[in-house]
Amino acid sequence: MNASTPGFDWADRQEDALVLRVDCGLYSEEAIFRTCYVFTDRCYLFLQRELPNHIVVRLRRKHSSTDLERMCGDFANELLNQRIRIDLARETHEIRRKIVAKAFEDTQP
Repeated sequence: MNASTPGFDWADRQEDALVLRVDCGLYSEEAIFRTCYVFTDRCYLFLQRELPNHIVVRLRRKHSSTDLERMCGDFANELLNQRIRIDLARETHEIRRKIVAKAFEDTQP
């Protein structure tokens, strides 16, 4: 890997890409893959498992004008966003199930 990107000790800068090491103890694979999906319109993404508890994400720019450092920050924010969404979905699963069940119960003749 090349030099670390200032402000991102978990990101390594390469000529046309950033390589990020994402800790699976903080972010589930589901959160990581959802985050990658959000970025498919902006960059090419390549994933690789590194040891059992890290996933390496290589963000390669699609366009030469893409600011990789900004994309790195955006990626980090989206990781947090996805983790919170997943946590909230898990926490509210039962109440949502009850609401849907009640809604269908009220439509039965």
